[in-house]
Amino acid sequence: MPAFFSPLVLPAPADLARQVRAALPLQAEVVWSSETGSTNADVQARLRARDLSADNQLILHGAHMQNAGRGRAGRAFQTQPGDALLMSAGFRLRLPLATMPALSIVSGLAACMAMASTLPSPEGLKLKWPNDLLWQDAKLSGVLVESVMLGPVTEGCADVGVVIGMGTNLRGADAMSAYLGRAIADWQQTGGSQDACELVCTIALAWHAAVQRFVTGGLDGFLEDFARYDALLGRPVRVIDGERLLFEGNAAGLDPSGRLRVLTAQGEQLVTVGDVSVRAQTSPSNTGVTGATQ
Repeated sequence: MPAFFSPLVLPAPADLARQVRAALPLQAEVVWSSETGSTNADVQARLRARDLSADNQLILHGAHMQNAGRGRAGRAFQTQPGDALLMSAGFRLRLPLATMPALSIVSGLAACMAMASTLPSPEGLKLKWPNDLLWQDAKLSGVLVESVMLGPVTEGCADVGVVIGMGTNLRGADAMSAYLGRAIADWQQTGGSQDACELVCTIALAWHAAVQRFVTGGLDGFLEDFARYDALLGRPVRVIDGERLLFEGNAAGLDPSGRLRVLTAQGEQLVTVGDVSVRAQTSPSNTGVTGATQ
């Protein structure tokens, strides 16, 4: 029988913003609303409206409710107050544009590792490529990375406003699982004991550190950690575009640029971060592939 853990309760928006602002050990703009359309859109607007200093200051916006939230491939979703922890962080960076897709992986990994560090059973939290957080194979959080151009492109590089948004289910997993017909998890099931301010700061600081590492060292420094948290490694998967099956095989980790390696009967296929869906299967694929490399 599953253990019962107390749910994480969100303070009033103004109180949570004040607590987070006081707790963060860096200069940050912190706003928390009772309701907004999309925290990612809010942060994008702030990145366009003001210059950030070169030290990667943080813009952090959250909301108790979103009425126009977006997931990957532009999928819309709505939440009710208290159902989810909804937050977006913005950074102004100078990056080679070709490296931008890997930021989705880095952002999901940073959140996964930060949240796992707070749990009594961290091994239950994994990352499904590119950036879905799973608790015991059920979706707990989704991450969406977006960007706005803040300057001209010069030799493949540009000043870019990067927005990392995340929604984490706080309650109602059983009802959502029944409604959606797939496994959904919530924070209450993980046994996490941090309050809302502590959890927000843990995630925001992890993103801040990860972004700086990525700017200076690229994806290489994250590959070993990704392998530790990889929810798909060695598992049979199907790669789907809409409702069309592209191919299936066994997931085999990342290539150096962050593409998902899938071993199929016809050889290795590489999946780029984008709008295709990668779904783990519960039974072995029939591709003839029997192993995966790391």
